[in-house]
Amino acid sequence: MVKYTHPEMFWLFIPFIIVIIIYAIKGKTLRKNIEALGTAPVRKYLLNRVHLSRVKLRSRLLILGLFFVLLALVGPQIGTKLTELTRQGADVIIALDVSTSMNAVDVKPSRLEKAKYELSRLINILQGDRVGLLVFAGTAHIHCPLTIDYSAAHLFLNSVESSLLATQGTDVSSALKLALENVETNEEKFKVIILVSDGEDHEGKAIELSQYAKEQGIIVHTLGVGTSAGGPIPILDKSGNRVDFKKDRSGNIVTTTLNDGSLNEIARITGGKYIRVENQNNAIRPLIEEISEMNKRELKSHVFSEYEDRYQIFILIAILLLFVEFIIPTRTPKEIKWEGKFAKNK
Repeated sequence: MVKYTHPEMFWLFIPFIIVIIIYAIKGKTLRKNIEALGTAPVRKYLLNRVHLSRVKLRSRLLILGLFFVLLALVGPQIGTKLTELTRQGADVIIALDVSTSMNAVDVKPSRLEKAKYELSRLINILQGDRVGLLVFAGTAHIHCPLTIDYSAAHLFLNSVESSLLATQGTDVSSALKLALENVETNEEKFKVIILVSDGEDHEGKAIELSQYAKEQGIIVHTLGVGTSAGGPIPILDKSGNRVDFKKDRSGNIVTTTLNDGSLNEIARITGGKYIRVENQNNAIRPLIEEISEMNKRELKSHVFSEYEDRYQIFILIAILLLFVEFIIPTRTPKEIKWEGKFAKNK
């Protein structure tokens, strides 16, 4: 099977064919004009220094040479070759929980703000890696597609609030599913998902998705934000100011605690790290070190087949034809002398 790198270059064959047709018409007219010069002996004398057969040969070689130049421009790819591919760097997708429980203040200034601060530090250490951001609560949504524009990633991260999604809850499985759908299938980079949440998976499908991620070679690191003691959930006004705390039907303040069972299991299954983020400094330092080390190492080389460029063959043929056309002489070394009359044809 043959593929072409630049199939649009086939359009150049149209003017090429038109030029050949014009050349053929002109050639036919030229032959008639030569025959009109006189008898064969007269034509032989008048054109004695020109090898007409060689002129024709040079013309054909020139046409063939240009034909192979056009074939080379199309970029034919024939057959396959084996190439070693090493994977370096990473595609990092951050899945950030924005449910109202992330506003709890057991982690200062709040779980969500602490998570944003730590993730911002993580983005700062990326070098050539792509980073994307999705937010989730009861549903999941891509907030920033994969990009190497870290300034843009910071802007999107800073704009995250718990009010971004109307549907509340903690649907970890929907976040994992969306993250897996947005991880590209090429094998040139590590594939990393960083799942940041404070709760269990309410849908119960996260473990199944983790098994799938493992099969695809995707690492899922998890960050559990919150404390075992828990904290109240503030109710914020439109300006982001606290006006009260969330209460149950009895009027008691609701306390939310970190439920990290599924987060720990997800990380274990996929070979990632689970880190509890509380009020400590450098909370995600182990994760930052892991990503940094990942950038310095290569995964095992893979061998794959691809079409091999063969335009060089056509360029070589074209050069050979044009060189031969250039060196073929069209003039004879001897000249017929005029004897005052023409010999009669016998």
